[in-house]
Amino acid sequence: MSSNQINNADDLKNLFHNAVDDGDMSENASTVIINSLGGTTIMGCLGTDVDDLETDDVTVVSLVLDASYSMKVNEKAVREGYNSLVEALQNSKQPGSMLVSARTFAGTQKLLYGFTKVEEVSKIGMKYMAEGNSTALYDTLVDAMTGIRAYVKNLNDNGIRTKCIVVVFSDGEDNDSHQNKATDVKILSEDFLKSEMFYLVYIGYKHEDSDNLDAIAQEVGFPNVLTTKATGSE
Repeated sequence: MSSNQINNADDLKNLFHNAVDDGDMSENASTVIINSLGGTTIMGCLGTDVDDLETDDVTVVSLVLDASYSMKVNEKAVREGYNSLVEALQNSKQPGSMLVSARTFAGTQKLLYGFTKVEEVSKIGMKYMAEGNSTALYDTLVDAMTGIRAYVKNLNDNGIRTKCIVVVFSDGEDNDSHQNKATDVKILSEDFLKSEMFYLVYIGYKHEDSDNLDAIAQEVGFPNVLTTKATGSE
C-alpha cells in the first residue's frame, strides 16, 4: 500500500489494527490512536511515496513547534533552531535518505508539510509565528506520533528500514487538549521506545514564566530533554 493511499479514518484504523496483529504495536497504543483520529491526523500521515525513495534506509523526522503566545519571546530562537536542524540534515552524507515533516500548534494545530525529502525543505520564515492563545500539547503530540507511525509502517511494509525522531519545541504544559491526556501520550511513547528505531526529544524553552519543563517531558514519556535559554545555537 502506497502512503498516498491513506484516504480516510478507516484506512488508518486498518493500518493500526494490522500493526497490532503483526506485533508492531500494543493494543493500548492502537486504541489511543484510533480514538483520536481526525482530518488533521490523516494529512499528517502522508509524504514522499515509497517509489520515489532512492534508498532502503531512511531517517524520518517529525518537528512539532509550539506557537502559543508564551513562545513569543522564543520566536527568533525557534526559527534559528529549526533552520539549523534542517541545514544539518541537508548537509549530511545522504540527504536523500532524510525525510522531514513539520507542524505548529497552539489551541489547534497546522501541518506545514508532510514527510518530505529534506533537500526540498526551505527555511521556516514567517510560517512560524507564536500568536496562539492556548497549548494543546497532548492532542498535537498524539497526532504527530500517529502520523510518523503510520508513515513508517508503510515504509517498513515495503522493505524500507527506518530511524524515527520526534522533536517537540515548547515552553509550557498543556491547557487546551480535548481528546487526549498526558497518560495517552505516554502510552504511545512507551510503545514507540520498545523499538530501537524511535527517538523522542523534548526541547524546552526556559523563561521566567515557563513551567517545569523536565516534568512535562517526563509525564509524556519523552526521555531525551534539552532545556535551553532560547538561543538558536543551543
